[in-house]
Amino acid sequence: MQISAKRTAEMVPANVGWTYPGVIILTPFIMMVVMALDILINGNIGLISDLGMLVGGITAALSVRTSDYQSGIWITPLAWVISLLTVGQLAPMRGGSFIREQILHLSYGLAMHAWWILGATAVSAAISIFRRGRQP
Repeated sequence: MQISAKRTAEMVPANVGWTYPGVIILTPFIMMVVMALDILINGNIGLISDLGMLVGGITAALSVRTSDYQSGIWITPLAWVISLLTVGQLAPMRGGSFIREQILHLSYGLAMHAWWILGATAVSAAISIFRRGRQP
């Protein structure tokens, strides 16, 4: 009995998992839900959002197709900015006019969580690149 060497497109590991658009949609959605829960529980953006960003980045890096591994690298900071600009608006930030308030909100949200953003990006990049190197 001979085993067939032919592989279908579904069997190739590079074609199994989240696609580029899937990562771009699902990871910010996960991050927005976690940030909304953090704001509802604590009243501000804190540790729960940071841990949610880490979990979302790891989930994206583990779930993305190996042929689309680049999206698993850069989606973590993008998901943070998207959720900060959408759901993060529920956190109180007083800074004067609307424009000044938005600038303060964005700069504070990026600066105060910079180590978490960099760390989560590094972890998701390492996972994505390691997975890409191990599979075709």
